[in-house]
Amino acid sequence: MKIQVTLFTPFDFGSEIVSEAQHFPELNIKTCSYQDINQTLELVHQNKETTDVFLFAGPIPYQITREQVEIQKPMIYLPHTGTSLYRAFFQMLRDNRYKEKDHSIRFSIDILKKEEILDRLHELEISVEQLFIKEYQINLTSTDIMMFHYDLWKRKQVEVVLTCVASVYNQLVSLGVPCYRIIPTRSTIRECLQRVQLEGKSSQLSGTQLAIGIIWIDDFSMRQSSAEYEVQRKKLGLQQVLIDYSEEIQALINWSDRDEITFVTTHGVIEKSTHNFREYPLLDEIVNRLHLKANIGIGFGRSANEAERKAREALSKAKSQGIGSCYVMMHDGEVLGPLGNNYQIRYSIRSDNPDLIKLARNIGLSVGTLNKIISFCQNYGKYRISALDLSHAFGITLRSARRILSKLEQGNLAVIVGEEQPVSRGRPRQLYNINVELIPDTVQNP
Repeated sequence: MKIQVTLFTPFDFGSEIVSEAQHFPELNIKTCSYQDINQTLELVHQNKETTDVFLFAGPIPYQITREQVEIQKPMIYLPHTGTSLYRAFFQMLRDNRYKEKDHSIRFSIDILKKEEILDRLHELEISVEQLFIKEYQINLTSTDIMMFHYDLWKRKQVEVVLTCVASVYNQLVSLGVPCYRIIPTRSTIRECLQRVQLEGKSSQLSGTQLAIGIIWIDDFSMRQSSAEYEVQRKKLGLQQVLIDYSEEIQALINWSDRDEITFVTTHGVIEKSTHNFREYPLLDEIVNRLHLKANIGIGFGRSANEAERKAREALSKAKSQGIGSCYVMMHDGEVLGPLGNNYQIRYSIRSDNPDLIKLARNIGLSVGTLNKIISFCQNYGKYRISALDLSHAFGITLRSARRILSKLEQGNLAVIVGEEQPVSRGRPRQLYNINVELIPDTVQNP
């Protein structure tokens, strides 16, 4: 199955990318051209449902979309690198923009990093009398870039402008400013298309992986009503919620006689319905609207058996966290959860790093626990924690949290750095500084 790619590009540049895409027969590229970057949002909304991968011809339209549109699909932008400068410098040389005496020039440039620009100038032995750089930053707009260049030119601080942004180039040319456009090289375009292909394949694979969810309902919470009629109403309410949910995500539901209900769907559907694994509205509805005590575990796999096994492991973690929790276990053993919790973390219960495995054995903790601690610290920037912090984050007792911190301390992975006094009366809590950098394996969170 071909990967559907939507390319968002200035009207005068898309053909170069489409031409290179001929070397990637698995990609089916639809080009959406714009006169102005601000038109990108409308074009994205028009193509949200039919696209596997979004490709942007530059970082600014990519950033605009990322900030204002919620997309659960891969988004990639074509980077501007130092190699793109060679063409622009050659054009300047051809047009005799350099001073004849010392072959130097005064110019302004945008998007690229200073180091990349200076490296290319050094390689080409180009002398610069004055150089003004507007490096790319988040929230930088095309108007900001245009005014940066135009103000310098009006004050006669630069003789020529180099820009990566098509709309800026067009505006400056119309104002009579000597300007050259920096366009990505073919090699850069090919490298970007290779990434698009890899991201597209990965997205298609994850979208077709089986997902099995197991909903556990506390039978006592169902039957604690005083009247049998009320029990039946709760059961009917639960059935209606699950029927609506299964229709929405096109899932198969298995109603068992036990206190568990299972459903089968795909990875892509779960990812979308949980807003990229951030929350789970179904659980909220069961717990808060129907007032039932429930937990959910979701597992992914290439077969039904694998997905169900992962789902049961995820459900076990949800139960240990407490009522109203949902965990997800990926096919590679990565754990995510609890969904919707302030302390949501993502970690792996596995590792092929022999140093990490040896360290875990020496201090008496599992690899999964160490990865869990790393993920918690990195996600929330909290490297100084108490047993209470760990208890809330991991859904464990204070005693278990203290035991973990004690083992970390014994292994020189944690140091007591102070204490805090609870608001209510009680003994002070010890504060530990977690030395994550000493753990030989880290979890990189998306």
